[in-house]
Amino acid sequence: MRPSLNRRLVVRLVAGIVLVWIIAVSWIGWRSVHEVDEIFDQMLVRTTASVFAVMPVTPNQDDAVRLPHKQVVDSDPSAQRPAIVLRDAQGQLLMQSAELPALNFASGDSHFHTVTYATRRWRVFQGWDSERQYWIQVAAPLDERDELLRKLLAPTLLALLALLVLVPPTVYVGLRGGLKPLRRLTRRLSASTVPLIPALTDDQVPVELASFTRVVDQLVERLKLGLEHERRFTADAAHELRHPLATLRLELDLAGRSEDATARAQHLQRAHKALDRMQRLVTQLLLLARVEQLTELDDAGSLRLVRVAEAALREISEPAAMRSVELSLDHDGNDFVLGSAGLLGILVQNLLDNALRHTPAHGRINVRVGGSSEHVELEVNDSGTGFSTTDPASLVERFHRPEGSVGEGSGLGLSIAQAIAKLHHGQLAFERSPLGGARVRLTLPQALHPAG
Repeated sequence: MRPSLNRRLVVRLVAGIVLVWIIAVSWIGWRSVHEVDEIFDQMLVRTTASVFAVMPVTPNQDDAVRLPHKQVVDSDPSAQRPAIVLRDAQGQLLMQSAELPALNFASGDSHFHTVTYATRRWRVFQGWDSERQYWIQVAAPLDERDELLRKLLAPTLLALLALLVLVPPTVYVGLRGGLKPLRRLTRRLSASTVPLIPALTDDQVPVELASFTRVVDQLVERLKLGLEHERRFTADAAHELRHPLATLRLELDLAGRSEDATARAQHLQRAHKALDRMQRLVTQLLLLARVEQLTELDDAGSLRLVRVAEAALREISEPAAMRSVELSLDHDGNDFVLGSAGLLGILVQNLLDNALRHTPAHGRINVRVGGSSEHVELEVNDSGTGFSTTDPASLVERFHRPEGSVGEGSGLGLSIAQAIAKLHHGQLAFERSPLGGARVRLTLPQALHPAG
């Protein structure tokens, strides 16, 4: 069965109410018994005081008086009069009720006790008067006390029982009405015809749900931005792929129609270049998608960033030499970082490729790697035209290619570099280089020097 919030709330509330009901009934029952016991005992004490008040100062030594069993005044005929046994200081019986035989004489201090006579239990109070001339025992049957207790507790317990029976449906109806805003939100969500739901937070949303709806609205807004970003990315990718595909098709058609071997070879060469450009674009698109999907590095380890820079410089040494671009590397300080050697190599390679495309012939590209107490920095400086803007948001935008680029880049290099930097808890900064062109600074957290 699918979990139900309404059912869960009803069960928990009813369970709590039943527990409180049991505690309340137990306390009321205990308190009622205690109060009735006190009232019953006080009645015996007052009867004792009344008897002592009418007795003479000196006890009468005549035969014992036996109290008649009759109504003295109009009263409830079912009411039981207290049984009284009166003795003098020597234990001589002076007065005895007809309902209860003379109880044993015990000249101790005043106290209460319970006895059983003729299948009935009696509550007995016994004690001396203030002059210790008379010793009395006053008894009353406990069934009268039990009857009084039943008369007191029955209406209360019936009311509480009726309340307990009415609580579950009342709670259910109340919770169902209280959860009505949730159902209203559900109807709004199900009735929405747009791909993404409209804003849920309005004046009718309760305070308890406002924080939830605000979070949902923020999530939907992020989804809208993400979808818009992906739509723009798809459109840009389609646009970027359209040109090399068109070029490839045109050159292949021309090569097929050309009868001259030299012209055919030129068309095939241009088709090969278009194919290379498309292959590079697809490769970078796949790389960017893979990097952006990663949440953690599986192959992370401690490595030296200068070794990554050296490998990347070797990769671009040949195209740089073809254009007479001077490459140099400066290294100062501890440069151990925790990361993926493969991904960091791609990052530095993209930065160098980007610098090479913006550096004219006979220019310079310098890489500096240095560490501080907490961070490691890698700088790529070139003597090119520099950035038209240093805003990172626009520079790392996908397919962004500023004017002045040399060669045919895809505009994804800095986007991939930014994604890899974030994956390594680092960041990229873009500035003006002392060489006159652009400076890209990569900052990564410092790692501990590996032992051995």
